[in-house]
Amino acid sequence: MRASIALAVVLCFFSVSAFGLVSGEIHYKWWKNPKIIHEMDLTDKQVDAIENIFNSYREQIIDSQKELKKEETRLLDILRKPECSRDEVMEITDHIEDMRANLTRIKVEMLLKIKKVLTSEQEDTLHNIRENYRGRSR
Repeated sequence: MRASIALAVVLCFFSVSAFGLVSGEIHYKWWKNPKIIHEMDLTDKQVDAIENIFNSYREQIIDSQKELKKEETRLLDILRKPECSRDEVMEITDHIEDMRANLTRIKVEMLLKIKKVLTSEQEDTLHNIRENYRGRSR
């Protein structure tokens, strides 16, 4: 349950779709979007710090996502077999959930480091930007 909540927080905070599309322009890193930089009053130093934090976790996140995808594919393959056992399926399912939890922890750790770069006002602005985008997309 905690992992699901943490994942929701991370996804809301870092969602490409939530921050990437502003006025028809696509920026996959919200901290590189000129409109968001201006609205949040981010300094070049903050943008660089966020980019460095993101880059320090990027490979670890990508590797974890690839491994998770492989295990999910493996589970589907096993489920397609008529002779699959409940124990085998549940063991793989538990492993997949552990992998998801680990990926969430990595993303939350990254989020917490990025939060340290932002002022409380900037965090509030970022959340408002997300809320405004969500309102427009509905």
